[in-house]
Amino acid sequence: MRKVDSKRRSLQLTRQSYALTPRRGAGIWIGVGAAVCAALALGAAGFALKRSHEDVRKLDALCAPPVSEQKLRDELAHARLALEQEAATRTSLEQRVSQAAAENARLQTDLAFLRQQHKSD
Repeated sequence: MRKVDSKRRSLQLTRQSYALTPRRGAGIWIGVGAAVCAALALGAAGFALKRSHEDVRKLDALCAPPVSEQKLRDELAHARLALEQEAATRTSLEQRVSQAAAENARLQTDLAFLRQQHKSD
């Protein structure tokens, strides 16, 4: 070979040894970043949608039309009947308790008398 040829750049490149190196392309990292961003955006959108449904439900409860007067009267009548029934039940139970207490006192008196009679004999 001639001296001029041995110094050519193309000849020097072919005489070097090359080895493959594992390297991930920038496209993979961009894709992973985009996927993470998309997942976070979907999560945020779902949270916002849930929150807006809760807010709408609260506003609907506040802005609901007033209950009709007839319905209020019916509920009041029902509550009065329930109160009267409870009062009657309470009175009945109090009477039974007082009767049981009186019966208990009578039986205690009889028992004391019988014990006295038994000791006397």
